[in-house]
This record gives sequence, C-alpha cells and structure tokens, in this order.
Amino acid sequence: SSDLLDRGTTTLVIGPVGTGKSTLALQYAAQMADQGERSMIFTFDEARSVMLSRAKALGFKLENAIESGTITVQQVDPAELSPGEFAVRILRGVEAGCKLIAIDSLNGYLNAMPGEKYLNNQLHELCTCLNQQGVVTILVLAQHGMADAAEAPVDLSYLSDTVVSLRYFEAYGEVKQAIAVVKRSEERRVGKEC
Repeated sequence: SSDLLDRGTTTLVIGPVGTGKSTLALQYAAQMADQGERSMIFTFDEARSVMLSRAKALGFKLENAIESGTITVQQVDPAELSPGEFAVRILRGVEAGCKLIAIDSLNGYLNAMPGEKYLNNQLHELCTCLNQQGVVTILVLAQHGMADAAEAPVDLSYLSDTVVSLRYFEAYGEVKQAIAVVKRSEERRVGKEC
C-alpha cells in the first residue's frame, strides 16, 4: 500500500532470490508515478532492459512514466562509477525533484566496490541525507540460502528505518509467500547535514 513507507525514511527489502523484492520497489515507483512524483531506480544486478521486460510481463504499465521521465531506471556500471560519483548522481536526481530512490541491490553495490573501506558509512550518510530531504529510499538486499539478517553484509539496524522481509515457506505441501514488516521506533537517526 502507498502508506506503508513514510517520506524521509529508508526501507530495506530483504529476501531470497525470486521473492519479489525488485517488483515491490517497481510497484512503489509506479504508485508514485500515478501521483505525478518522480522515482529513480538504480540496478546493479540486472540489465535495464531485462528489468523493464519483467515489469511488463507482470502487468506494470511503465512506458508513459519512463517516456516522460517520471520513472528513471539506470543500469549502473561500477567500473565507471565511484561511490562518491554514485552519490552525486542520486543527489542530482533529488535536486531535480525525485521523491523515491531505489538501489537494486545492495549486494551488487557492495560487490561492485570491494576496495572501498568505508562503504557502509558512505551509504548511511547518503540515506540520512535523503531522509532529511523527505525522499523515500528503498534498498534491496538478496539473501542467499537460509541466511538470516544477522549474516547480512551491512548493519541493517544502522541503515534502515523499516525492514520488509519477503520469504517462501511450506505449509500443507504447498509453497506460500510471506511478508513481514518491522518498523523502528520513532527515534530518529542522527547524521550529518547534507
């Protein structure tokens, strides 16, 4: 639902491959586009064309929003972009009126820049800055196997206000899907001014 994610918060969408994490981010962007608000989705793991084809197959009608620039999907080539340059690209989008930023996925972002010592801190500062500007930030994190949040490559409590966990489970011989939403208390994270 459109009121699930508050303005000025960071939401981590976590779960195994195929549970619908990217779809959830796209769905949110589509809802915001319907209200005339701009979104930027940065994809590290999937080709832009593949993401858009999959969205079309799922029934998303994004063509007009993409054509008008209400939704921008950018495939990130890490070889061409440092973490600082990536942050600048995001902040320029926000300056131009973007109200939703999605990074798909954090795994790709972290793997793309393995030599960077302070990537978690940079990401936290970026999220804090986006929060201060009232942006909805969505970070997608793929879990592998039965890994839990404690084994995540980033400190989730440090980064996010809300964690949306998607998973499959078996019940009565059928595979079903579950979604859990955990929100932090109202206390705000402290960070540097933008």
